Amino acid sequence: QQVSGEDEVEISDKDEPDGDGDGSSDCPTVRAPLTSLKSHQGVVIAADWLVGGKQAVTASWDRTANLYDTSELVHSLTGHDQELTHCCTHPTQRLVVTSSRDTTFRLWDFRDPSIHSVNVFQGHTE
Repeated sequence: QQVSGEDEVEISDKDEPDGDGDGSSDCPTVRAPLTSLKSHQGVVIAADWLVGGKQAVTASWDRTANLYDTSELVHSLTGHDQELTHCCTHPTQRLVVTSSRDTTFRLWDFRDPSIHSVNVFQGHTE
């Protein structure tokens, strides 16, 4: 079964989760990417959606985190001295945390248009 249009989604019997066997699924499998985000120079290790679902943040081994609006790069977040290991967004506020192999994590505040690192937290040993 296919849905026509730009957001083409394909559903088949083999995509059904093992379970009660009633054959119903509310979660289709997307087989083709809707867009590609191409701004990092290294491996992208993590990604998360900001509240509202229109902007995404990615964390990379190139020591940067990127903020995207749709597929456009809005801002590159720099400051970590080593590869990033994760990024996570707050569920209700426009806040992002990035962590790095440099043993720090940074809190980024997207509520302010200047987009800056609010604080750098240190003290981890691994």
